[in-house]
Amino acid sequence: MTEILLGTVAIEPNRWGTVSRDRAPVTLVSALLDSIDAAGFDGLELWDGHLLRASGDEGERIVSGPLPVTIFNSYADFGPGEEAQRSRDDAASGVRRADSRAVKFNVGNDPADEDGYVERLSQWIDELPSNVAAMCECHQGISVAEDPAVAARIFDRAGPVERLRALVHTHDAPDLLRAKFDAYGDRITHVHVNFLDFDAMTHPRLCDVVDELRAFRDLVGGLGFAGSWTLEFVAGLLTDRDEPALLLDQAAQDLSTLRAVVAG
Repeated sequence: MTEILLGTVAIEPNRWGTVSRDRAPVTLVSALLDSIDAAGFDGLELWDGHLLRASGDEGERIVSGPLPVTIFNSYADFGPGEEAQRSRDDAASGVRRADSRAVKFNVGNDPADEDGYVERLSQWIDELPSNVAAMCECHQGISVAEDPAVAARIFDRAGPVERLRALVHTHDAPDLLRAKFDAYGDRITHVHVNFLDFDAMTHPRLCDVVDELRAFRDLVGGLGFAGSWTLEFVAGLLTDRDEPALLLDQAAQDLSTLRAVVAG
């Protein structure tokens, strides 16, 4: 069965600092773990704030809970300087604590610092546990790796496919997806399910975009994808339903739709 994770950022109202500017988490993930498990998710993609900024024994309750923290959703900084280095060290520490098999990251958006990104990424990979793969989100608008050719150059220099992988998004345009698979398709092992409307800042229920979801599945499947998926966002964000329990209810409904689609 295809592995489907819940991204805990999907149930975090302060995901963008809209509740408080410092993006401190307001969701107590540990209190929802049994419900997430009962919904049928195979594991978590844990937003780094839910571990690195957890208070008390919240972090321990998450990592010892009923679901594996399969992917650690890191916002480590790959720029130069001591502060950026500390953020990478913190992310690596979080990965070890969560016992994750992969850690999501993005390099920065300075084209002149490509060599620096390669050097710092390679060093970071060497510092991660040997069974952990760094997974590039290659996010549009914030990373030079949004360009598939640039991403491929960075990957080829920074680490082997076993240690350096990538993900794609359901909102990626078909031509961009083809370019990514052409450039580094052997590294693409994961999908973020994200149909976010960046203008309206709304997200649909998956049952309302099932045709688009099937088209994405068919396209990436034809390009050789056979990996795992994360529900990254769900309907209700930035509305009066932007509360952890309500967001989780929607995620459970979306999981049913996604399972049916990926099963083909």
